[in-house]
Amino acid sequence: MRIYHACDRSGIIGMAHARLNLKGVTTLLLDSDGFSRGLITSMLRGFGMDPPVIGPTGASAIGYLQNHCVDLCIMEATLPDMSGAELIRWIRRPDREAIRYVPIIVLTSYTQLRTVSETRDGGANLIVRKPVSPQGLFDRITWVARITRPFIDAGTYSGPDRRFKTIEPPDGVRRRSADARDSGDNPMSHRPDNKLLAALSQDVAS
Repeated sequence: MRIYHACDRSGIIGMAHARLNLKGVTTLLLDSDGFSRGLITSMLRGFGMDPPVIGPTGASAIGYLQNHCVDLCIMEATLPDMSGAELIRWIRRPDREAIRYVPIIVLTSYTQLRTVSETRDGGANLIVRKPVSPQGLFDRITWVARITRPFIDAGTYSGPDRRFKTIEPPDGVRRRSADARDSGDNPMSHRPDNKLLAALSQDVAS
């Protein structure tokens, strides 16, 4: 699992986000620390995004997501009432069709193997170590939206394919039903009404 550590070194000025229209992108931000929430909120607004929907607990997130959809979820690895992995597994459930493909970035101040493994195995797209700079966060947001890894439902795991490189089987025979999904039939590539994905797709087209 890749863990990215981006120290604050550059600020927002001069970032590539200037050409992207991210207005209307809805972000769910989950963090129990008020200072951290304020910092991330300022970064998101600096990218041109709408102010995020903010929640301090997993229960508040579940209550919101039962009636609303979001384009991006940024959460702390450990919430006051549950682990980030527990919440991610709830989001990725098959009966959550409207939200289960949402890109999820997990922020953490800790890099213990157990925390990283549980979050990865819960179905997170990316784990980013705090502190994160504006440039670092922006790069990770655009990365999870651009890289459309196949969505896997296999046993107890539901989430993006954890393999970062897709290698064709040597004999041309795919080994798993999930391997039969290419980018043209990939749920992650056509998430319904995802404004973040739409904005990045327009940028690539231009």
